[in-house]
Amino acid sequence: MKKILKTTIPLILCLLIFSYIFYKIPPKQALETLTLTKVPVFILLSILYFFWVHIFDCLTIRHFITRFCSPITHKESWLVRGVTYLLMIINYHAAQGGFAVYFKKTHKAPIAKTLGTMAFISIADLVLIITSAVIALIFTNVTYKGFDFRLFMLWLAPLVYIGYILWIIVWRNVDHPLIVKLKRFRLMRWILEHNLFLIFREARLKDYGILFLSRIPIVVGVVGGLNLAMYAFHAHIDWIKLFLYNPAIMLISTLPITPSGLGTGQFLTIEFFKNHTTSTHFAAGLITPESLLLTCSLMWFLANQIIKAIFGTICLFWTSTDLFKNTRSSS
Repeated sequence: MKKILKTTIPLILCLLIFSYIFYKIPPKQALETLTLTKVPVFILLSILYFFWVHIFDCLTIRHFITRFCSPITHKESWLVRGVTYLLMIINYHAAQGGFAVYFKKTHKAPIAKTLGTMAFISIADLVLIITSAVIALIFTNVTYKGFDFRLFMLWLAPLVYIGYILWIIVWRNVDHPLIVKLKRFRLMRWILEHNLFLIFREARLKDYGILFLSRIPIVVGVVGGLNLAMYAFHAHIDWIKLFLYNPAIMLISTLPITPSGLGTGQFLTIEFFKNHTTSTHFAAGLITPESLLLTCSLMWFLANQIIKAIFGTICLFWTSTDLFKNTRSSS
């Protein structure tokens, strides 16, 4: 019953959000916006964006899985990440679990250690995403519907940075008598001794440097990628506002509110960017910023999901074939 509710409630919420969106923006407007799109350009940009993120993601994964879990090749990182895209369409966290299960079966790598490695990468992504918003705040002072976004970020960012630095310091000094004394507490003993956090004990400062350098291209691409899609719609979002608001949209969209953030992402995109979008079509009265943002964000989402599904299916077939060959050769 709980499993049914976990899948049903997000779908219901998704339908309710889209019902509200289409109540405000008639579907006819969205279809009219779609007719103004440079479809070949949109498809090309979607593919380029996908592989930009995929290449840098696989480079990071290959390096740190090899470094902390088990040696893997570039080809294997491409294939396994590709297969996990099929799970990512449903739930991002399920994809991380799929990674761990694969390396457990093929490389005997402990599931907890692989999950810890993926968490090591994901936490850096979170820090970089927040940093992109902080940098954007340098160039603008923004209040959204009475909510002081600058003040919020000036509280959130230092808390994240301080927490992250303290976390690193603790693990860099994990054998210090003061840290050892913390093991008297059951939770701290579990954290300090569990394989899930072993990577933080083993990581050097050099590893953190490599991690952030390898993830910057991904975060820049993901946060700013929406403007690629807007180009195909003859439109543009102010870059500063994009890097200020999109991190918040991304963080909320990763929550299991709706399937893969569908609905929540579109609603927030419209709300945050409707006053910061420009297009030659607006002056002509052909479309509105709201209908443009709805159509663009929805098509960008669907394009990425379709590419993930196609690429993931190819990787699944390829991976299954390789595993079958390995099984036959070892028998």
